[in-house]
Amino acid sequence: MKKVLLLGLTLVLGLAVVSQAQVRVKGNFTPTKYSNQNAISVDPVSTSQGSTVVTPVPNKTKSANVVNIVTLGTAANALGWGYASATYDHLWADNDLKAICQIHRMGPGSTHPSFSGYIAFDHAQNYGATASDWSLGYQIYAAVLNNGGTYYADAGRYPQGGLYNPGGSTDPTNSYFTYFIPNLSYTGSGTWGGYSYGRSHWGTQSDTTKRMDWYNPPPSRYGIPEGFTITPLGKSFVIDRGYDATTTVFDGTLFLETGTWNAATNDFDYVASTLPMVGNLGCTPTTAKVSADPSGNDVWICSIGNNGEASPVFDSTYYPVFFHSADGGNTWGAPIAVTLDGTAGFDAVKNYISDSRLAQIYTTVPPRDQIAYTTVWDCDLTVDVWRNPHLLVGITLNLGSGFSVYVPDGTNTNLDSTYAMFDIYSTDRGGTWCARVVGFNKHFNCPTTSSGSAAPLYSRPGISRSHDGTKIFYTWDDSWGSSVTDNSAPDVFARGWDLETNMLTNNNGQDAGTNVTFLSNVTGTAFAGDQAQEVFTIGSGASTKWQIPIVTEGVVSLVLDNAVTFYYVSDFSFTQSNFTIAGNGPSWGNTCVPAFPTGISNQAASTLTATVYPNPVKGVANMKITVPQKGNVTIQLTNLVGQTVMSLSRNIETTETFNLDATQLTSGVYFYTVKQGTQKVTGKMIVE
Repeated sequence: MKKVLLLGLTLVLGLAVVSQAQVRVKGNFTPTKYSNQNAISVDPVSTSQGSTVVTPVPNKTKSANVVNIVTLGTAANALGWGYASATYDHLWADNDLKAICQIHRMGPGSTHPSFSGYIAFDHAQNYGATASDWSLGYQIYAAVLNNGGTYYADAGRYPQGGLYNPGGSTDPTNSYFTYFIPNLSYTGSGTWGGYSYGRSHWGTQSDTTKRMDWYNPPPSRYGIPEGFTITPLGKSFVIDRGYDATTTVFDGTLFLETGTWNAATNDFDYVASTLPMVGNLGCTPTTAKVSADPSGNDVWICSIGNNGEASPVFDSTYYPVFFHSADGGNTWGAPIAVTLDGTAGFDAVKNYISDSRLAQIYTTVPPRDQIAYTTVWDCDLTVDVWRNPHLLVGITLNLGSGFSVYVPDGTNTNLDSTYAMFDIYSTDRGGTWCARVVGFNKHFNCPTTSSGSAAPLYSRPGISRSHDGTKIFYTWDDSWGSSVTDNSAPDVFARGWDLETNMLTNNNGQDAGTNVTFLSNVTGTAFAGDQAQEVFTIGSGASTKWQIPIVTEGVVSLVLDNAVTFYYVSDFSFTQSNFTIAGNGPSWGNTCVPAFPTGISNQAASTLTATVYPNPVKGVANMKITVPQKGNVTIQLTNLVGQTVMSLSRNIETTETFNLDATQLTSGVYFYTVKQGTQKVTGKMIVE
């Protein structure tokens, strides 16, 4: 009863604050109401399948600081890659194999009525540097089940997938493309019903599996998964919002599929479970993402929604809700709701908008603790080497009209806007939460359509980490042309954060993102940008560069039903010299300054970490271990069948890097386990 009363009081107080805010808002700003963007789309199979001609962008002469663009495969329409608030995981980079792949629907074509329900990978070696490194349209899935009519029960839509290398080979052709795809196996309501999943061998295309989970109520509940990842420990995770397919009503859960690699079948076996995500005030979560730390020990899930457990200024706002597993995804903790604003919120959120810009919005600017903020509806997630989550999400004002947002008007500078990209992160695996602006956006919505109805694309935040997990990288879409009034002429912007030095990359010396695609072949047309979950680490020492794999989608005439071509940014990178902006500034502050004034690496005081580099290993590797307290650690190395091949102990004061001699080991995959007290870290090491 007490909880009900508190919720009721929170709602009343929230409405009171909003009522006051509405009186003070000036009339020249118009809210955009969040309306049904989280509904399950039908995505019919068009008889024309959109445009039948796909024209690559014209070649342009490359000049200094302009990226190279490689033309990839095509799809019968844009719906499988970009739709409303969802940001799917299509692009996968494997630093050890120097390989990259992207999954997409096929087409255009007339070979088969369900051709847009076929699925393919484009894939490349050598980091995908040139067009000759790529193989396009590598078909891994066909839709064949039809009882007459338009829909094929196994038609694949909104595909997600990645690359898994179970044997530790340094030859990419020995690895497997894995996929997880929603299908139409329940069409009673003309919507989604089941999942298709499997894998395809890189070197032998005929060695492909296809399995299906059909909708069969109860208890199966399926929507469109938006989060996918693979860990080094042979686990894969797929996260979805739970729906009853007969009613398309959110059922108050997140639907989690956990895959375990089966060495006998060379495939992932999936087991379904649920996590509680009750929607407060009828709020349906807008998306859900999943990621794991570099070792695969800690897995994090984040959903954007409102479960009634945060304490925002106004109750009708969205905020992040996290779930954490500290045992590789075997068990999960309770939901962790993160409050953005108000007295319990982040200084970084409450202060990122300048006084002058607030004065443009309010007749009388209220105290900053009384201003309501909300996340927008798409986000992306990664986990650093210290096993802490980092969520890239847009945050803007909510001035009290249900679940609605105020969008920027395009007149802002790159350091002052009503809408900004934030990294919401923890420093101690869920106990302490922080926020940091990484970029400001001029525009919010790209007004694309599907079947004549609005199907807008938003900012498409993407986040990834370096191979060792010590650096975080961000991308997002924004339009900066002087004559553009919305986000219909997007470029991809990027930013990096070195967590050990607590320094971010600069844009011409400013605390802002870098325009990646400006003056390139896709400038102003870099729609639905997608970023791999890991960046390539190329070179060593002072010459090291961190290359961010990015693919964009060439939406034609802002109509998602038209055929599209995909484009790969093949050579955008940051070097250490680009990291010049202090993570604790600027003047709007950072909630975590008192705890970590010199960088997130200070959290080593409470966390055991261990990394091996280079990895794969040729001869002798370096093992870097940081301990929570001075004392003895044990290091054990086992092979794939669990046999111990090396065991040693060392006394470490704080951080130590020492040689790990692998010259006596045969080529293959090994797992290292480092223990101190109750803490344990496990990772994969490949010996060449």
